[in-house]
Amino acid sequence: MDRLFTTHGDLELRNSSNCYEWETERLIGPKSMGTGYACLVLNREIRAPQNVVRELWQNANIRCCVDGGTNRWRQFVKSFNEREMPLRPPEFITGDFDSISEESRTYFCNDVTKFIHTPDQNATDFTKALDLVRPLLLAQNFRDIIVFHDTSGRFDQIMGNINTLYKKQNVMLNLYLLSGSSLTWLLKPGKHSISVPQDLVKKQRWCSLIPMSGEVTVTTGGLKWNIENDTLCFGGLVSTSNTYSSCTVFVETNGTLVWSMGVFSFSDDD
Repeated sequence: MDRLFTTHGDLELRNSSNCYEWETERLIGPKSMGTGYACLVLNREIRAPQNVVRELWQNANIRCCVDGGTNRWRQFVKSFNEREMPLRPPEFITGDFDSISEESRTYFCNDVTKFIHTPDQNATDFTKALDLVRPLLLAQNFRDIIVFHDTSGRFDQIMGNINTLYKKQNVMLNLYLLSGSSLTWLLKPGKHSISVPQDLVKKQRWCSLIPMSGEVTVTTGGLKWNIENDTLCFGGLVSTSNTYSSCTVFVETNGTLVWSMGVFSFSDDD
């Protein structure tokens, strides 16, 4: 089965070492991204490289714009040279529709795109979009969702996106937040092997292990500053601004961690 990431664990696909394996090269590297995932666009500027965004979007099984993310995707499409390869329209545009413009509604009015109104104010549009996409993706035996967002701007929205990762971590989905300078996802309790592209190791790009849900005991390998059975928590030790000593990072944790890593070649976040 061609997967965006090899994430052995929840679907009884565990290998002999009982380890989750994360192959990040297939997302942020120059090679083909494959198929077997969904793409979501949130209401932030799309700053990831055009070629990466194009490959991910074109090869996705499901494409969805979330409310104001429709405006962002329309801006991206209009800035892209579609004469070479037209970008596929989204299958879904969803949300409470308080941010989408009439221009975007008209632009994506076609035979492919379905507009699905989700007015519930007890959940974010991001969360509701995941509830829409999840059964469609699982019906195809896939569970990876790439989310185009950005980490600049409103802190409350950034934290809201992280909260959504936690809310949906047990619904058989792998959620990846991709911005112009970082890739972020959750590491569940257990052992993890993260494959890191060689150029990120060579450039000593940053990475971090952030305990968002209380005290977590962690052991790592392959980092410049490894952790040996130490407790991570806010108000205590938090592993930020770390980097690599190897192209493979090993993490063992007894609780959920946010893993975030610098990607691409931006210099304003060093």
